[in-house]
Amino acid sequence: MNGKDENAPFDSKLIENWFEQFFLDPLTTYLDKTVFRIDLFETENEFIVEALLPSCQKENIHVAVNGQELSIKVKDHKKNHPHSHNYKIRTVTFPMSIDELKIDTRFEHDILEIKLYKKDK
Repeated sequence: MNGKDENAPFDSKLIENWFEQFFLDPLTTYLDKTVFRIDLFETENEFIVEALLPSCQKENIHVAVNGQELSIKVKDHKKNHPHSHNYKIRTVTFPMSIDELKIDTRFEHDILEIKLYKKDK
């Protein structure tokens, strides 16, 4: 026995996973699959953003902060057309302003880590 009900008209685990992905945050799930994945973390003094950028080169990444928004722009070379470029962009809006003068970034093993410090009130 494999634990599945052979008489069931559908795979209940598959349906459950789909509902979780769709209803918990459908836009984020869609962007993670079509643009690039990001994970967000918050501590008392900072926000940490991790972007998964496989086979990306550091010089093709641009990070910009404006008030409460962080934008990550990645130049994507098309494989069939090496001289044409596409850009993939993700923008995150935070619940408070970010200190634009105090940002730490690191890019290792296809992961871009950005530490954004919360602006003092």
